[in-house]
Amino acid sequence: MKNILILLVLLFNFTNANTQVNGSGAAAAPEMSSLKTANLTFNIDPFGVYDVDGMVKGMRYADISGTPFVFGDWRKATIYDIGLHPIATIKVKYNSYSDQIHFLDEKETELVANKEIIKKVVLLYDSADSSKEIVLEKGFTDSKSILRSHQFVQVLNDGKVQLLKQNTNKIIQKDSLFATLKVNAFSENTFYFLKYTPTSVEKLRKLDQAELYALLPNKAIIEEYSKKKSKLKNEKDFINFLNYYNQQVATLP
Repeated sequence: MKNILILLVLLFNFTNANTQVNGSGAAAAPEMSSLKTANLTFNIDPFGVYDVDGMVKGMRYADISGTPFVFGDWRKATIYDIGLHPIATIKVKYNSYSDQIHFLDEKETELVANKEIIKKVVLLYDSADSSKEIVLEKGFTDSKSILRSHQFVQVLNDGKVQLLKQNTNKIIQKDSLFATLKVNAFSENTFYFLKYTPTSVEKLRKLDQAELYALLPNKAIIEEYSKKKSKLKNEKDFINFLNYYNQQVATLP
């Protein structure tokens, strides 16, 4: 009987120790491992630069001026799976050259998320930019096959009709400081798309009001809004108009 009691005490202590690996009394979140790629430790220089299709470019990030990351430094974000279920809230950066989500695991190791299991990433409010959340989502394709389903775009508004913003980076060559040689540099580009039916996505010529109005079916709503604001001048104006348009469409029988 005494030996059995000793065995039970040892088993309890072993189990208790293993549940406190993270120092919090809880095991590591299982969704964290599912976000990791085959490269469990992502060391940005030795692995080289990858483009949007996962092809190695034969150079290192350290050899390219500028940055491929948009929306600032590390930001807390919620990751959603293909079924739009939240699977993790962690710190991330968005690499718009490789179209990858970099994240920090529980040991502050920088990793690259497995995009195949991700549908949406919501960058949360922070002290640096508290204006709004940033929603990145993939799964959109346009009629000209410019936008591909595996690429992330920023969804700028809610509702039936959505304005999509694609941030891309390409590598260009430019003169060095004293124009003595050519250096590689990241060059950021922005493209806009309009999703105006569940299956229809069109690339816009920058932010073109006439093209936007032509794509939308309900001209009466457009005419009513034009009485209040005759010209859409910037991204915020387009978002405000589409919010108004979606609200009006939602009230129709």
